[in-house]
Amino acid sequence: MATFVSWNCRGFKNKSMELRNLVNKHRPICIALQETDKHNIRHYKIFSKHHIDNRASGGVAILAASDIPSIPLTLNTNLQAVAIHIQTQSLVTVCSLYLPPSERVNQIELNNLV
Repeated sequence: MATFVSWNCRGFKNKSMELRNLVNKHRPICIALQETDKHNIRHYKIFSKHHIDNRASGGVAILAASDIPSIPLTLNTNLQAVAIHIQTQSLVTVCSLYLPPSERVNQIELNNLV
């Protein structure tokens, strides 16, 4: 069975050991991260969109297992979002989205993302 994980890590650098432990224990094929910064995890391809000013309080990423076929999707949005197609037993679309609690979210932008 394929394992997918989503985690608002609130800054990857502070949580890198926790993420490595999660990867070693569960071996997920896909990890969606929110509030992340630039990072790398061995045996995973990274698809990311960082906050404009590279703050740890924003940015999104998807880590996809290197041995599973995956391709990025082009998103036409100003939202902090990234998406991929990943081939498990079937083709799955995964999107990592961060909505800052202090900002108003435009419902039309959310609808267009979906």
